[in-house]
Parts: sequence; structure tokens; C-alpha cells
Amino acid sequence: MNIFRLSGDVCHLVAIIILFLKIWRSKSCAGISGKSQVLFALVFTTRYLDLFTSFISVYNTIMKVVYLVLAYATVSLIFFRFRNSYDSESDSFRVELLLVPVAGLSFLENYAFTPLEILWTFSIYLESVAILPQLFMITKTGEAESITTHYLFFLGLYRVLYLANWVWRYHVEGFFDQIAVVSGVVQTIFYCDFFYLYFTRVLRGSGKMSLPMPV
Repeated sequence: MNIFRLSGDVCHLVAIIILFLKIWRSKSCAGISGKSQVLFALVFTTRYLDLFTSFISVYNTIMKVVYLVLAYATVSLIFFRFRNSYDSESDSFRVELLLVPVAGLSFLENYAFTPLEILWTFSIYLESVAILPQLFMITKTGEAESITTHYLFFLGLYRVLYLANWVWRYHVEGFFDQIAVVSGVVQTIFYCDFFYLYFTRVLRGSGKMSLPMPV
């Protein structure tokens, strides 16, 4: 464990809590992509199956359980408790365009051809693109509430800090996880435009982040 990994975990947790509280307090999931949240729940499910097979640390176990509980709680709020506020028309990204290639790649590029390893690899690849339905939804509607952008900011910051974690581990421990690093770089790239808009518009006091409407 190093400061980058710990900070990344905190940012990840903060992002998830921000989103959950936003939906719970406003009693609305307007502007939130249910498809992205389902994909993230799938990421946690396929990644943390080792909860039943191995023990790393109390911290590790608690964080995995918290991520799983919050992910499914958020999905439940979107599709059940506050489903009347869910904008399914705008949340129209075709997730099969992500799931099929990711599933195929996880069978082709992995560290061991075993069920748990393939599912872990699937989760890494899927996490790198799971935010795309949310970004697509924001682009389609043309704007995002500030609280939603805060969620995305902390989610993106989590990925940046994890890249720093991999650099640290490579130089200090000589450890390099090619699958995790490449996937992390891809995911971080998706956030680049968002980071620019976040710092230039949201932090200047605008209630919402406006984006150019797609042609």
C-alpha cells in the first residue's frame, strides 16, 4: 500500500458516495446513466469473486464489500425506487458494443486461462470503458449538474492516482501489471476533455456544465 493507492481508493469511494447521496437526497436520478452504473456493478461483481476464495487484508475485504453494496444500492435507486425520474431515452448508449469486445479480449489477453482470472481481466477491461454511457448521455443532453460533474471528477482522479500507483510500484517494487496499466491509461484518456471542462467551467461557479450538443 502506498499513498497513491490509498488516495485513489478514497477518491473512488468519495465518487460513489457522492452519486448515491445525490440520488437519495434529490429523490431523482435525472442526468445519471443507469447503464454506466450497471456496468460498474458488473465490474465489481466479476472482480471481487475472490472474496470467497482468498483473504488479503481487513482493509481490502471491507473496501470490496462497500463497493459492491453501494454499486447495487445505486442501481436499485435508479431502476426501482426512483425509476420515474430515470431518463432512458437519453441513456441510449448501446452497451453491447462494449460488452462483446471486452468479453472477447478477456479470453484472448489474460494472465491465466482460469474462470476467476478471466473474470478479473474482464472487470479490468470493462472498467476502462464503463463510464462511456455516462459521458455519452452528458453529450447528448448537452449539460450536467454540478454534483454529477463532481462525481465524475473524483472518479477520474481515482484513475489518475492509480496510474501514479503503478508508476510507484514499478520503480519501488519492480512490479508491472500490463493489463491494469494499459486499461487505466485508456480510461484516463476518456476523462481528459471532461477534466478541462470541469476546471474551466464548473469550478468557476456555474451550476451546470454545458457541453456542445451533438450534430
